[in-house]
Amino acid sequence: MKNCKITKVLVFITICVNTLLLLIPLYLYYCYNFTDKLFLFMYPNLVLLINALFGIVGMSISIMLYREIISTKLFLIVTLILWLVSLSNYFFPIY
Repeated sequence: MKNCKITKVLVFITICVNTLLLLIPLYLYYCYNFTDKLFLFMYPNLVLLINALFGIVGMSISIMLYREIISTKLFLIVTLILWLVSLSNYFFPIY
């Protein structure tokens, strides 16, 4: 039962982080295209879309772990890869 509590906490934390990975690019997309704010640096829309998709995939993988469809090891590997690629998208954007 101890492992079950750790898994639930892990799922909650990753859902929160992946929600941020989803909401921040959507907010930036809204600000870039529908407001009159001026930005010194703007991320391309493709980078924002990719990061939003990573957030959606990460949340679905978290739900799959909660329902015990995938193992914890696979969950950690996929989540870390998604987070590293998402972070690298902000530093080295793909055009």
